[in-house]
Amino acid sequence: MVERGLFEVEDRFLQQVYRLTTILALIATAILWAVYGLPGGLSFAIGSLFSLSAILSLEFVIRRMVKPGGSPRAKRWLGFIALGKYTVIFAGFYFLMKANWLNVYALAAGVGLVQVVIILKAVGMMIGILFKSNTTEDN
Repeated sequence: MVERGLFEVEDRFLQQVYRLTTILALIATAILWAVYGLPGGLSFAIGSLFSLSAILSLEFVIRRMVKPGGSPRAKRWLGFIALGKYTVIFAGFYFLMKANWLNVYALAAGVGLVQVVIILKAVGMMIGILFKSNTTEDN
């Protein structure tokens, strides 16, 4: 096993973010559904799916583009994919904003869920670094 530095992120970081985001989205959707009814829970679930799909597609495009010896044709196709992704996002938001049942606050909370998970993981890493440095100073 290769030892990593204090500020390095491990290879499984994004998989952990996906897993934790999915778990929190399911729990929060159920809670919001119980408290605010179907519109609140559904709006949060749609926002969470949007946020998760955005980071998944970003990872997909980056893994394909940052490849040694990649052809310019492949990069052009990935550019079209990225443009198509934003077209779908804008169209989806347009139709969501026209819906009468949409809870905008729950949608915004769902969209921010991946960022909250990444912040929580970063705080956990910082706490781990602090505890590790405290134990090495004591010895």
